[in-house]
Amino acid sequence: MVRLYKLLPLILPLSLWASAISYSVRIEGVEEEKVLRALRNSSQLMNLRKKLPNSINSLRFRAESDIPELIKILHAYGYLEAEIDVQFIPEADEYNVLLLVKPGPLYTIAEYNVYLEIDGQPLENSCVPLSLGDLGITLGEPLETKNILQSELSALEILASYGYPLAEIKNREIIADGKTKQVQVSLKLEMGPVASFGPTTIEGNCSVRSCLIEQQILWCENDRFDSCLVEQTQQALMDTGLFSSVYITYPKDLEDDSFLPMKIEVAETRHKSISAGVSYQTTFGPGATLGWENRNINGLGRKFIFQANIAQRIHSGILSYQIPHFCLINNNYTIQAEAAHESIKPYRMQSYNVLNRFDRPVNACYYFSIAAELEYLIVRGSVDNGNFFLAEVPIHLRWTNVEDFLNPLCGVRFDYRACPTMNIKKASECYYSQLFTFSSYIPLWRNEILVLAQKVTVGTIISNGLGAVPVPKRFFGGSEENLRGYRYYTVSPLKHHDKPIGGRSAIFYTIEPRFRFNDYFGLVPFFDIGNVYLKQWPTFKGKWRKSVGLGFRYFSFIGPLRLDVAFPLNRREDLDPHWWVFVSLGQSF
Repeated sequence: MVRLYKLLPLILPLSLWASAISYSVRIEGVEEEKVLRALRNSSQLMNLRKKLPNSINSLRFRAESDIPELIKILHAYGYLEAEIDVQFIPEADEYNVLLLVKPGPLYTIAEYNVYLEIDGQPLENSCVPLSLGDLGITLGEPLETKNILQSELSALEILASYGYPLAEIKNREIIADGKTKQVQVSLKLEMGPVASFGPTTIEGNCSVRSCLIEQQILWCENDRFDSCLVEQTQQALMDTGLFSSVYITYPKDLEDDSFLPMKIEVAETRHKSISAGVSYQTTFGPGATLGWENRNINGLGRKFIFQANIAQRIHSGILSYQIPHFCLINNNYTIQAEAAHESIKPYRMQSYNVLNRFDRPVNACYYFSIAAELEYLIVRGSVDNGNFFLAEVPIHLRWTNVEDFLNPLCGVRFDYRACPTMNIKKASECYYSQLFTFSSYIPLWRNEILVLAQKVTVGTIISNGLGAVPVPKRFFGGSEENLRGYRYYTVSPLKHHDKPIGGRSAIFYTIEPRFRFNDYFGLVPFFDIGNVYLKQWPTFKGKWRKSVGLGFRYFSFIGPLRLDVAFPLNRREDLDPHWWVFVSLGQSF
């Protein structure tokens, strides 16, 4: 009798008895990293490696199925004559699949023409600027599909900003010349009718009043349509923090021949929140933070905030009430009360203050704020102790074209802070403190790969002698902002027993070449130099303090996480540490 298991190989297909085939994949012939990355992401050979094929024929089929899609990827990057060969190299325990790419010549853009039509008729003269620069196209650059598609979107956005929101792409033609390896691109756009803003309806708001949403609308009914105003309104509504989503839509047809009715749909987020956290700072020791916030008082987006910070050497409590769009759009008003205690090397301080502040972002570049503040200050453990009742007028002016404050890649930033102050107890003791800060960010290589960041800070206090200025209001060096590596707030003229006096003027300079190796990690060597002076203007005399260090960056979805290790080059015995560590969110400046 023949046993059943001996007949199984004759009954079942051979493929079921074969073991799965392990393999590796290598792509050769492509040097551009972005093209290579796109090929890897689109390759089924790579994406299905965990699902092993059962036979060499299955592996071969998987590889050959990859080729058409990979050819499309190469075409999308301008390699219109690309070819791909596949080789299977057997090894001891797996197959090595080699994708040999022959990209051929790179095709470039020789001509790019845009033709406008209205009702199918060519438009000879148009007031709408559609230059190649506006479309993001440069003649002679490689033919990349994403750039062509983006130029089409840019053209539609420009037309919408000039009152043609119903414009559409009628035809796109790309002609390649095999001899010159260049292409001609022709784009035909149907402009459609000129439109104006019609009536606006608001939907989805429950606790937020419609009048608050209407305040943010930047267009007026009957005005010519402008898509830029629509985008800015949407962003302004999201910036209130009251909504999880904002959609502004309009129909595809005009109403009454020229008007587009607008619809704003919002989804509200939670308006009350509690926050808590723990921290550790080398300077202030372990700490905890507790906060409570209501972002929609009376349904008008007004904020009431309480925050308490407790650490070993510093603790504070803050109550604030913020009124957005006070009297004017973008004009914000804040009432705030704060109590704080701080105990550091130069002084021990208790502060109680109330302030009223107006702040206004004038436009994308300019920001302005001014406040009136009363502060009762108790200073102990310093070279000049005392109680001070101060009336202050803090002023802040800023101009910047930097887009990302957490991780600036290019641009400049100028800040001016001033604070005229009078001691109410002793009217003769008044002073004018001001601080100038200039920062620049220069991309040296591929924008994000290497950025040279520099910052110069100059401070001065105009007063009738040093004694007119309370010690906590004087300048000190040594912090996460300047002269990292020195003990916190101790870079200044010193009195007996190494007690920092503080100064009436200071100058600091920092340079950081910021390297980014990949999407997640970066390295930042840095150098700080500066000094603090007793006189009200820097004299540039005496020994300048210097520090060096190395920073590590992890680029998270919320911004770069920073860890800096700093070393003082002019270390003072029994005062400065050998090294200092700083951890925070965002670049140092």
